[in-house]
Amino acid sequence: MIKFLTKASIAAFIYANARIFTRITVLVIAFLCLNTFYSKWETLLLATNPEKLIYLLSIYSFIIFLLLIWVIVSLPFFSSLSKSKKNLEIKKSIDNRSHDYEKIRDVRSYPVLKSIKERTLEE
Repeated sequence: MIKFLTKASIAAFIYANARIFTRITVLVIAFLCLNTFYSKWETLLLATNPEKLIYLLSIYSFIIFLLLIWVIVSLPFFSSLSKSKKNLEIKKSIDNRSHDYEKIRDVRSYPVLKSIKERTLEE
């Protein structure tokens, strides 16, 4: 029973933070790919044209820096284990909301909406 609860809470945690885990995965994959390409180009440029190596290093560093900033900016939205259940409930309630909200979403369907103050002034 304890193992099931642990696995369920971890699954809820991962599901609630799926966007951030996706960003971290993209960062790791991009870093590994860029590092492989950089090492091959570095070897080639050192042998043929070493003065052009600074351009490659600048581009490589800039791309890695942008990826890191992209992931770091999303970290404040990381929810803890206790908040992940609440986030899942909120997402489910948004998905399961009534169709009445969809009807009033289009302002052209209900063009004359009045506030409570306007109604009381008319009476």
